[in-house]
Amino acid sequence: MTPRTQNLYAAEIDPTTRHRSSYTANNGNCVELSQVPAIPDAIAVSDTWYPDRPSLRGSKNAFAELTQAALTGKLTAV
Repeated sequence: MTPRTQNLYAAEIDPTTRHRSSYTANNGNCVELSQVPAIPDAIAVSDTWYPDRPSLRGSKNAFAELTQAALTGKLTAV
């Protein structure tokens, strides 16, 4: 886990590293992944439908685990 030397949510996102989901429709309803340069192990996920809302941020490993759980049906409804 990345040491908390900087606040993950205060760190700037590098807009040049944004990657839009390949499942994006042409209606602006998609997600984008971005690098958090100040914290090399961190990425941010933004919802382009609500660009003013804060992005979800976490470690690359945490997002990989979340993605794997979603793909294998291990997530349950809350």
